[in-house]
Parts: sequence; C-alpha cells; structure tokens
Amino acid sequence: MTTARRMWFGAALVAVALVLAGLSTLAFLRAGETGERLDGHRQKVSDLLAEAEAVKEKDQRRYDELTAEAERYLGFAGTDDEEHRSQFTSAALLGAGASASLAGCLILFLVRTRAPRPRRA
Repeated sequence: MTTARRMWFGAALVAVALVLAGLSTLAFLRAGETGERLDGHRQKVSDLLAEAEAVKEKDQRRYDELTAEAERYLGFAGTDDEEHRSQFTSAALLGAGASASLAGCLILFLVRTRAPRPRRA
C-alpha cells in the first residue's frame, strides 16, 4: 500500500471513529433517559403496592384497582428494562467500533512512520 493511500485510509478511519463515537454517545444518553424512566416506573409500582397494602383490609375494591394499576406499571417497567439493555448494548458496541477504528488508524500511521525510508544515492 502506498504512503498516500495509507494516509487517506487512516483519515477515513479517523472519520469513521468520530462518527461511531458520536453515535455511541447518543445511545448512552438515550439509555440513561430510559434508565431514569425505568426507575420512575419501579418507584410508582412500589408506591402503589404500599398504598394497596394500606387499604387491603378496609376497601377491597380500591385494593384491586391499585394492584391492577401496579401490574400495568410493572409491564411498562419490563418493556423499559428490555429497551434499556438494548440501548446500553448498542452503545457499548458502537464505542468498541470507534476504539477499533482508532486503533487501526494508529497502526497505519505508525507503520508509515516506522517504514524504512529509501536511501538517496
């Protein structure tokens, strides 16, 4: 591979690494937002179940309503948990791709600088 090609290929790898790093950052931000929403759903379930236990003996109808609503929020939490795991995994893979791209770029640049130079006569 010629020196000019190595330089262009290395520059392309840097550009790919920057794009992947940006996408990884966005995916991590989305995973954080989903994690916060997941925590909110879990807290809501906990609050509803505590309230349901408090009225269990006094008002059976209200108890059934609260437990049904808690089950609904538990379903939301399950969906958010799957989404959070998926987003976190994709962010980690994008970050790994960015790191691999930068490593490839560094190897190309090091090979260029360490390559033997032609001797002048």
